[in-house]
This record gives sequence, C-alpha cells and structure tokens, in this order.
Amino acid sequence: MSRFLTFIVNRHLDIIRYIFILLVVLTIAFFFPKAGKFKYEFELGKPWRYENLIAPFSFGIQKTAEEIDAERANIVRSFAPYYRLDSTVSEARKSIFINRFNSQYLKDKQSGSLLRVDSARYINTGISILTDLYNRGIVNLDERHRKEGLSKQIILMKKDNLGEKTTINELYSLKEAFNHMRIEVEDNPKINSEYLMPILEEAIAYNVFFDNATTDKYLNELLENVSLNRGMVQSGEMIIQKGSIITPEKYQVLVSFRQEEALRTIGDRKSQIIFLGNFLLTLIILLIFTFFVKSFSPEVYVSNNRLVFVYVIITIMIAVISFVVQSGQLQLLYAVPFCIVAIVLRTFFGTTLALHAHIALVLLTSFLVPFGIEFAFLQMVAGMIAIFTTIKAYYWSQFFISNAIILVTYLLGFFSISIIQGGSLEAINVNTLGFLSLNVLLTLLAYPLIPVFEKIFGFVSDITLMEYSDINKPLLKELSLKAPGTFHHSLSVANLAEAAAYEIGANSLLVKVGSLYHDVGKMENPTFFGENQHSGVNPHDDLSNEDSARIIVNHVKRGIEIAKKHKVPDILIDFIRTHHGTTRVEYFYQSSLKNHPDKKVDESMFRYPGPRPYSKETAVVMMADSCEAASRSLKNPTNEDIENLVESLIASKIDQNQFVNCDITFREINIIKRVLKKMLNSMYHVRIAYPEQAPVTPKRKQIT
Repeated sequence: MSRFLTFIVNRHLDIIRYIFILLVVLTIAFFFPKAGKFKYEFELGKPWRYENLIAPFSFGIQKTAEEIDAERANIVRSFAPYYRLDSTVSEARKSIFINRFNSQYLKDKQSGSLLRVDSARYINTGISILTDLYNRGIVNLDERHRKEGLSKQIILMKKDNLGEKTTINELYSLKEAFNHMRIEVEDNPKINSEYLMPILEEAIAYNVFFDNATTDKYLNELLENVSLNRGMVQSGEMIIQKGSIITPEKYQVLVSFRQEEALRTIGDRKSQIIFLGNFLLTLIILLIFTFFVKSFSPEVYVSNNRLVFVYVIITIMIAVISFVVQSGQLQLLYAVPFCIVAIVLRTFFGTTLALHAHIALVLLTSFLVPFGIEFAFLQMVAGMIAIFTTIKAYYWSQFFISNAIILVTYLLGFFSISIIQGGSLEAINVNTLGFLSLNVLLTLLAYPLIPVFEKIFGFVSDITLMEYSDINKPLLKELSLKAPGTFHHSLSVANLAEAAAYEIGANSLLVKVGSLYHDVGKMENPTFFGENQHSGVNPHDDLSNEDSARIIVNHVKRGIEIAKKHKVPDILIDFIRTHHGTTRVEYFYQSSLKNHPDKKVDESMFRYPGPRPYSKETAVVMMADSCEAASRSLKNPTNEDIENLVESLIASKIDQNQFVNCDITFREINIIKRVLKKMLNSMYHVRIAYPEQAPVTPKRKQIT
C-alpha cells in the first residue's frame, strides 16, 4: 500500500494529465454519432462505387426538408381560417335601434317638430333591414386576411358549432353594410330616409369575428399530419446499381436507407457498444499523440496551460465538424476552416507538434464525416501546406500568400478527386468550390486569434518576437541611450547566437530577440561594465571586490525587474535570468583570493543566482555572450587566439555544469563553437597568413 501511495505522490502530475486527457477522450467520443457509421460513402451527382445495393429491410423514402416545407406552405396558403358568427349581436343591436328610435320619436313629438311619421312602419322597416344585414353577416376581417385578398375562403362557425364554408365576398364589410342600408331606406317611398338613417347607423356593428384559437387548432393538426415519406422500398428491392449516377431521387433513397439503419441501433445495447468503439478509437489516437508530445515536445507536456490549449482547440474543431454533420448540410463541411488548428499550433509550438496534432485531428474527423476518405485527403494536404508555408511567416503579407497556396491546394485536390470519381469535368461541383473558397477566407481568422491566445495563455508567437526585435522599442531605445556599449554588445551577441542557433536547428528568431534583451539590467549602472567605459576611469577602482561583484551580479536581477516593468514576455526574460547561469564573476573572485590569501573568501558573493540555461536557445546565448565579451579584451587577435578563447570559455562552462539542464549535445556544442569562431574571425577581420613566395619576374614584352 505504501508503495502504491509513493507511486501516486511521485507521479501525481502525470496522473492528473492523463485524467484530463481521458475527459477529453470522453468529450470527443460524445460528438461521434450514436449510431454506427454508414459503411457506404456517396455524394449527389457522383457514381455509385460499390456493388449493387439490395435493401435488407423495408423502409420509407423520406421527403427532403424542402419538399416538406413546400407542402406545409401550401397547406397554410390554402387553409380556410375559421370565423365566428356572434348571434347575440343581432338582437342587441335591434334593441338599441328600437330604444333609440322611440327616444327620438318621443322627443320630436314633445317639441312639436315631428312630421307625420308612422312609428310602427319605421320600426318594422329598420328591424327588417338589420335582420337582413346580420343574417348575412358583417365581418371584422383580420389584418392578415385583409392583406391576402377578399377572395379568401373562410369557415363561419354558427352558434350550434356547425361550420359552413363561404367566401368573404358573401359577407358585408362595415362600409358595404352602410351602403346596403342606405339603398333599402331610400328606395322605400313611405320612409323619410333623413329621419331613419341616423338612427339605423347607430345600430350597425360587426357580428362575424376571426376565431384564432380554432384556426390554429385545425391548421396545426393538418401540419402535423403531413407525411414525412413519399414512398416505400421493400425488402429485397434494388436500391442502386454499381456505376449508376446518384440522381436526386436515388440520393434521397440512400439518405433514407442510412437514417433507417441508424435508427435501428439507437436505444438498444448496440448503441452502447458503438459508443464504446468510438471511445476506444479516440483513446488510441489521442494516447499515441500524447506519447509523441511527451517524447518530442516535453516543454508542452509539462506545461499545463500549453497541454490544455492543444487538446481544447482539437476538441472545439471536432465539435464544429460534428455540429455540421448533424445539421445534414454536408457541403458546409468544406467551408469549415480546418487549417486554423494547424496554423495556430505551428505558430506557438513549432512544425513537428502542429503536424502530428493535425494528423490526429484528421484521423478523428475521418470517422465523423460521411465521405471520410476524400475529406481526410483534402484536409491532410491543406493542413500540411498551411504548416509548411507559415514556418517563416513573420509578416502579415506572408500569411495572405500562405492562404493563397492553401486555396490552390484545396481546389487542385478537389478537382482531382472529382475527376477520379466522375470520370469527366462535368462531375465537378461548383458549389463545393465556393465553399472551399469560403473556407480559406475563414482561415484568415487564425491570425487575429493568435494575439488573443497570446494574452489568454501567455504564449509568444513569431510575429510578437519580430515586434520585440525592433530596436526602436522603448526599452531597447533606452538601452542604446543609457548604455551604448552594452547595446552594441547585445547586437553582436544577437548576430552570433542567431547564426549558431540556426546551425543546430534551434529557434534562431527567439535566440536573436532574447540576446537583444539579455543585458538590459546594465542600464542602471552602465559605467561599471567595461563596454561602457570610454573615459579611462574605472569606478571599480574605488570599490572592494565584493562590492564590485555585487554590482555586476545585480544586473541580472535589475534586468528582470526592468523587463517586467516594460511587459516583456517571460520567454524573453528567461534569457536575462540564464545568460550567466550560476557562474562566478571570475575577475573579482580571483582578485579577492589574491589580495586575501589568508582569508576564506565567500564564493557565494561572487556567483550569479542562476538558474542555469534550460534550453538550447538559452545555452546558445550564454556561449555567445561570454565569447563576444571576452573577445573584446583581445588586441589584434589571430585565428589561433580566437580559437583558444572560444574553446577555453565553453570548456569552462561545461566544467561548471552550466548545460546539465538543457538537452544540448556535444555535437551541437561543437557546431556552435565552429560558428562562433568563424563569425568572430570575420568581426575582427582576422586574415590567414599565407606563406611568402618568390616574386615573379614579368616577361619582357616581345616587339614584333
């Protein structure tokens, strides 16, 4: 038990990482189809590449979404809405008419202004007109139906709930009711229209109203009952023959067959087995990728935020692909900016990791999409081109050139696949070419996303490094003004280190920019450093060896503080921390030993705090820095002088174990020494001494 607990404690970080990876595997497996993958791949307009397909079971031929939508739209368009006849309105409005007439008649009779009026005749006439109007109906037309036109069929619901179909034209509008009433009154010679009309007008009102609830109820019933199938394929019936072109009709039959086969696996034990298969498939691919990262990109494996970023961006792309597949709009797959993952990972973690992450992503998505082989081929070659064309992409113009090459790759790849499958140029789907072009446009989003990821995860891209290499940056400008000798020294170290890093395959741009900032701490006391002493006065003459060493060593600490104040990325600050490692300030240490032979010298006062270089890049800068600085003390150096200097300085660093924390090899160290010797010889214009030769006597010109 104790051994198990010890194992857990010692390997807890690895265990946490693998738990995280397991969660990623479960998440990705969730995005895979719950049903089994259809074993046939097909596209509209392409030939059927497999043997004759016979239906193993009966299934319905599903209508397309467009067909269902069109059928439902036709139902809505032809559906007769329900209107309700309110029988209470007629009696109520007749009572209003009678009361209003009697009141007016009594009032006129009392005032003596009443003409000769037969009240009973007037009342009967008015009641007769109102009865006729309300029996036919005065409709309050709904705004939607008013816009659709008056020929719309409607159903009137009588008070006994029986529906009767009629047209709007057979009902009165309010205006038509007034006109009918006026004609009836004016055509009656025994009625004074001027007396009766105002009273009748007050009794006119709607008695037919739109019944929204009943209309929605019956309309929804019709829409829900729309058949989703347009025919049947019987078991044993031929679905499609080998080599036949997949027409729209055959395509829909194949889609229906695929969906029916998928439905037969959902909800039973088979779907659970399929999920297990998806889980194991994803686990195999991601474990292989994880072992690769651990072996060849350990700096990513041991960094939690880097590892999380790599797996999260892969998972997001899988989720996008899954969403598009589930939507049924398979052509949209060609518009998904697949290369974004490759470009972003190459920018932050290099070509090798990006390529293997891209391969893992392509393998996973090939099991998601229906036409996996063609899709995998296109994305594989496009991703490889995206990675290789952005290796030296330090400027925005290079990104556009890269995208243009990606577009050409996509188009040529799709063109080739289409010709192989279809056997003619007519087989090329122009719409797909448009989606591929959209894909490349969306891929441009990778570049504005890069600075966003830098801020969130603390990464540094080559574009950012190029920005920090500008000598007009405020910090470098300040260094050039306060410590011009140190600034020139930094430029020389940058040239030496960049050339050496390039030869051993390290990140030469990172080395160059790190060299520019490695000595910014010397700005605080520039005259205490030899490269800035031009007046012949050495301030160390007035200080003890310990105080001088403290000032020299302190430039590392002050450099870190100054760089952080100017928000220099940590990856560049690491060059400030490590460029002296844990070496001693040898001059003042030896002076202290010489001046105090009987006194025990505290070596820690003369030693840099470290840490030692942890990467090839920081190791290269340490070697270039010490060699460039020491070479300044040589007067009229020869080739032998420079060789001895470089050999002794780097040997001293090895003896002091300064490179034990980085993965640099002796072979690479020898290459670095060769580059440093060559470049220092060029900087000091060292010439090879040629052996003296006897002067050659020129031949006398023959006179002819």
